[in-house]
Amino acid sequence: MNYKILMCITAFLIIVNLITQFFTNFWVNVNYSDSINSVLGIFLILFGTQAFSKKTKL
Repeated sequence: MNYKILMCITAFLIIVNLITQFFTNFWVNVNYSDSINSVLGIFLILFGTQAFSKKTKL
């Protein structure tokens, strides 16, 4: 599985969500934006560790 692509997509979704939060009133009275970014941040960390982990060859 290509984790670098998943990592880039996840980072893009976080940026889109932040832009939506700052420049529109889409997330006015709820904390869905923060929850979504928290979950996406966890996925970003997981995909990043998988993408840049060194695999040992026997």
